[in-house]
Amino acid sequence: MSRYFISGAQRAGAFLLLAALAGCVQLPTDPRLIDVDRLRNAIVTDHAEYVRALVKAGALSPDQRIPAPAYMEGTPLITIAARAASLRVLGYLLSAGANVNARTPAHETALMLASFFRDADDPDDPRSYARHEMAARLLLQAGASLENDPGSYTPLAYAAYQGHNRIVRLLIERGARVNGDAEDGWSHANTPLMMAAMQGNRNTVLVLLRAGADARIRVIGGHTAREYAARYNHTHLVRVLSCAESLGPGEATAKRCG
Repeated sequence: MSRYFISGAQRAGAFLLLAALAGCVQLPTDPRLIDVDRLRNAIVTDHAEYVRALVKAGALSPDQRIPAPAYMEGTPLITIAARAASLRVLGYLLSAGANVNARTPAHETALMLASFFRDADDPDDPRSYARHEMAARLLLQAGASLENDPGSYTPLAYAAYQGHNRIVRLLIERGARVNGDAEDGWSHANTPLMMAAMQGNRNTVLVLLRAGADARIRVIGGHTAREYAARYNHTHLVRVLSCAESLGPGEATAKRCG
């Protein structure tokens, strides 16, 4: 869940990249001639100048899809930039008219990926996802959707799973539906509260309960948030969520159950 790695062979090509940016090497004007590995690594390492040069040369569209780890069939450039929190590339693609709601083959938006990934492995250190929070803000300013296709995970669900509480609060403040598209106590996909519960993210659970998350919702064919907490041995959350089930959604629930 970290950034994509750059191989030694790709580092060896850095001279050509710099020469191209300096105008010493003719950039391709045919998309079929693009070095996809070099382009992908330019995005991940936030070399916006290289991406901009290819677009201006006519070799690249802001909405181009290229292979990437986990998406070898091709994924939009903006999703690669969001996953890596490459802020300069992301800003350039948005200014060039890239579709802010373009999806990966797994139907993930750039905002979902910015909400999920982080730079470091310490989930308790807000600095580990500070750049991804900035990426999320950029995407929201550009009109990124807070939701997803019916029955799919949402940016809020992804942020809740990772315990990215600043992003969780940001998405809720912007109007993200805290219960997703659940209706009549049922959901086709895990709600943000379920995602936080299965990971044992107590603070995230309380943030969501304060925002009106309904602990009584059950995913079709599956569990409630409390049952997920029990299944994954997060006993510290079982009591909280049992209390939330009995009280129902409301701002006072988090205070009384937390």
